[in-house]
Amino acid sequence: MDIVEFSIERIQSLYENTVDFNLSDSGVHPYSLRELLSPEQIDALLDVGLGYGWTNGGVELRQSIANLYKDKNEDNIIVTNGSAEANFILVMGMLDPGDELVVVVPNYLQIWGWAKALGVKVIEVPLREDLGWQPDIDELRNAVTSNTKMITYCSPNNPTGSVLPVETLNEIVTIAREHDIYVHADEVYKGSELNGIEGPSIADLYEKGISTNGLSKAMALPGLRVGWLSGPADVIARAWHCKDYTSITTSSVSEFAANIVVQPKKREEILKRSRDILNKNVALLDSWVKEHSDNYSCLLPQAGGMAFVRYNMDINSTKLVHNMRTERSIMLLPGDCYGMDGYIRIGVGAPMSHLEAGLKQLSEFTRGWNK
Repeated sequence: MDIVEFSIERIQSLYENTVDFNLSDSGVHPYSLRELLSPEQIDALLDVGLGYGWTNGGVELRQSIANLYKDKNEDNIIVTNGSAEANFILVMGMLDPGDELVVVVPNYLQIWGWAKALGVKVIEVPLREDLGWQPDIDELRNAVTSNTKMITYCSPNNPTGSVLPVETLNEIVTIAREHDIYVHADEVYKGSELNGIEGPSIADLYEKGISTNGLSKAMALPGLRVGWLSGPADVIARAWHCKDYTSITTSSVSEFAANIVVQPKKREEILKRSRDILNKNVALLDSWVKEHSDNYSCLLPQAGGMAFVRYNMDINSTKLVHNMRTERSIMLLPGDCYGMDGYIRIGVGAPMSHLEAGLKQLSEFTRGWNK
């Protein structure tokens, strides 16, 4: 099997722990267990049995997650080891060699790469910067054929931070209904919208809508490694069939904590913290970009833990990022990882002091470049 290197993950795993200023992360600064749980909850956590649980996720946790959606129950949910496993088993369960998959790009590209490895024909529809990092709906409509099995997109988007408005989501649903195909959305940044207005899930807008979500990004809990799929019961059953071949089950300790944080009051508390961090940091980045407008420009993100910044320097993005790393110990993500040279992704979910110090080093690098 010929699997394309997952360069987004590979470059981070190689270098993110070797620098002083890691601005490559796309999530919000994580909690510790002590910050997250009350003393009583921590004490209860110590009594959790370390055996196998339900292989598709505990019934109580699946129902708690189902309550985040409309008209869903535990049979519409499968709990996974992070949202990455959710994406993996979705592709394994739903797509066959020769199927066509329409992918709105840029995005995380995990589904894009794994589908290609399985012999699925991947058709790309770009987000347009001149449209505010939105898709051209006519272009999307024309990409769908009689062989299309699924449309997939990421909103709020990685890496641009754009959000698909409800009107666009409804147009996507209309296209999908006309062809009786599935629509999948990576929604791991849902709830981090800077204006505080959380958009709808595709699983609530469309009877054949499938949502990937989890606790890693907007919820600032990547170490719990809890993700999920929400969708039609038959789709979830097929995903469960595939999960028996992967990790079998998630951690009982993680599921205990997850069932606490997905409760509405606690979830909103966490998301408010995320939005507070992101709003302050996006304002900081905005000022920085304006100060360095000769070299950088950016359509500011509407959500999520990152910004996609265009640079005005005659150098390949991967080479630029490596130069920044070796000269100033800053780690960013190159646009090359998304097939979009000429951009860098800057994480805006770190503590403000860390982002401020990293941007100062980036300023020094840029001054040196301009000499």
